[in-house]
Amino acid sequence: MLRAWIIGGLAVVAAVFVAACGGTSPAVPSVTAPVAAAPIAAAPSPSPTPAATPTAAPAPAPYPEPSPEINDNDAPVDHVGAGVYYVDCNGALVPNSRNAKEVPVGCRVHLDATPKDAENVPTNPRYRPEWFFSEPGNIDVSGSNPLGPMITASRAHKQTINVWVDGVQSNSFSVTFY
Repeated sequence: MLRAWIIGGLAVVAAVFVAACGGTSPAVPSVTAPVAAAPIAAAPSPSPTPAATPTAAPAPAPYPEPSPEINDNDAPVDHVGAGVYYVDCNGALVPNSRNAKEVPVGCRVHLDATPKDAENVPTNPRYRPEWFFSEPGNIDVSGSNPLGPMITASRAHKQTINVWVDGVQSNSFSVTFY
């Protein structure tokens, strides 16, 4: 910027000098030099502001642990364990309800069947499990998990339950609805 100001100032001085000498000769072309504008005072630079404190990048979500129901064991089913997984009443989990023997009518009983191989390791069934209920007319069976259906009793009674997985029968167990 200073250089442009100096060059502009020299051009003004030369123009004044030529005009003071009586003009220009016809052999010398007239050159009109650009006139630089008066320098503008630079605005004071603002006070430095502290740099923003960088925020740490969110930690990547940990890889979820594989569910015990999902496994890569395709060994034949040797035995099946079945029972009450838990009970919920009006959507609230009933504490300590695993393997419950007595349940109020209207509460939902979540069942569980776990097929295992000869090494006692959970295995994938080849065919859809078949659940058997002693009083099927007194319950509503729901849910999409074939190894964990839910049952809700419509009246007081005793229900005896077992499941067959790949031709292997589970233990039988009973739930009394009151």
